[in-house]
Amino acid sequence: MSERSPSPPALERFFTYRLNTLAKLNDMATHALYTAELGLGLSEARTLSSIGSFPQLTVNQLAFEANLDKGQASRAAQSLVDKGLVQKVASPLDGRSVFLALTPKGKTLWRKVMVRVEQRNDELTRCLSDEEYDQLLDMFARMLAHAKAGQQTGRT
Repeated sequence: MSERSPSPPALERFFTYRLNTLAKLNDMATHALYTAELGLGLSEARTLSSIGSFPQLTVNQLAFEANLDKGQASRAAQSLVDKGLVQKVASPLDGRSVFLALTPKGKTLWRKVMVRVEQRNDELTRCLSDEEYDQLLDMFARMLAHAKAGQQTGRT
């Protein structure tokens, strides 16, 4: 007589639950990597990688791109300013606004962070074939576009 294996809890059947769980596991592994190899916390590394990847970010834009709340983004950016990795540049259009930019020292570290980002991406997706990986990126692109359109119209 065989025992029936219990079905997974209802929550585990949802894509959003699995996505959040995957993100949490990735964050834990990434944080350990950044701390051990680069001496940066996860928020600092995300901030550095975003500032280096998206020119002329404000703190509000940084928060979105780095997946941080505004307070975390502000603290991480200030920490990187204090370390000489990031500088604040006054906006030529609005003197009250500043953009964040990498210093030469920040650009050097940014390149190292981006290598680690690529390594983490490769490690996480190693279980997929090239075709599956391309399909996954296509599906995520469509879901992101759908979510952004819903955000703009107030619907998700």
